[in-house]
Amino acid sequence: MGSALYITADAIGTATGGGSVTYHESRFLSRFFGSEIEIWQFPEAARPWGADDVAAQRLAERPEYKPDLAHFYAGSFTRTVQILKRRGTKIVYTAAAHDIGVSREEHEKLGLPFDYPHLTDPDQWDAYVRGYLLADVVICPSLYSQATMIGYGCEEVTVIPHGIAELPPLKLAPSRFSVAYLGQPGPDKGLIYLLQAWKQLNYHDATLTIAGYGTEHLLGLVRSAGGGNIYLRGRVDDIADVYNNCRLYVQPSASEGFGIEVLEAMAHGRPVVCSKGAGAVDVVRDSDAVHAQCAVVPARDAGALANAIATYTAREVDAKVLRAHAGQFLWEYIEPQYRRVYSDVL
Repeated sequence: MGSALYITADAIGTATGGGSVTYHESRFLSRFFGSEIEIWQFPEAARPWGADDVAAQRLAERPEYKPDLAHFYAGSFTRTVQILKRRGTKIVYTAAAHDIGVSREEHEKLGLPFDYPHLTDPDQWDAYVRGYLLADVVICPSLYSQATMIGYGCEEVTVIPHGIAELPPLKLAPSRFSVAYLGQPGPDKGLIYLLQAWKQLNYHDATLTIAGYGTEHLLGLVRSAGGGNIYLRGRVDDIADVYNNCRLYVQPSASEGFGIEVLEAMAHGRPVVCSKGAGAVDVVRDSDAVHAQCAVVPARDAGALANAIATYTAREVDAKVLRAHAGQFLWEYIEPQYRRVYSDVL
């Protein structure tokens, strides 16, 4: 059918998040073309320009290389996109965009510098976003991200949700009321509101587990904002261990393009309290049966989060319904949506 190139600044193949998305997207692209494709990944490159510099240099060394389609995931690859466009390559770009203004406010609220000149300096911003604007189509995982990219000026933006690789076996939830969060601890994730909510609830016999790479460094924030019985697990080798040992999963995002953990929790049969700041709120809203067992709360509202969590101390949920809904988002069911995008672009 031709040739294709997949480019990302992430590490392909990690268990969750961007690594999982890039793994499946690159496989879809290879199957669509019916042959091996070139895959360029630059997880160690300096952000935001390092990966673009290396990729552009590779193309400069191969002036004859003209793939029919190039699919980019995240990062800034404006120079690379420009070179490929001049060679006649069609461009697909996946962007799990979030609200930069909200992100800045959350950094400032925690006393952290918003040290991202490519997002704040007009000239650097133009260099950063132009690759997205030049794409033939931008794929976003949620309506939240789609609205953000359209706001940046992108014209062809379609929504394809992120997916999960498999449905794990269902395990009984623990008898003790326990709440969990899994993911990065950055300001955009809204953990400050989860901790404030937990303090308001003032539970004596319930636990809150916060897991994920870097979360072990939240001790100072926990001491200033959180209540008792909080466990910081840091990086976990088996994410199922987090979901199986909680009765409720909370995604308190201030601003997030998706939040695959929402789907992962449902796949394990756990109800979810999800803020409207997470793009994965689409997953909760698109089924009345699921919406009846999960809760959607305003973003950045600790009181609403506390009220929602409190309802689950004695609330019965149907784990099979949650798991079945998550099963609709297996990557094998999402692949046809990518095929349609590739076909339309070509």
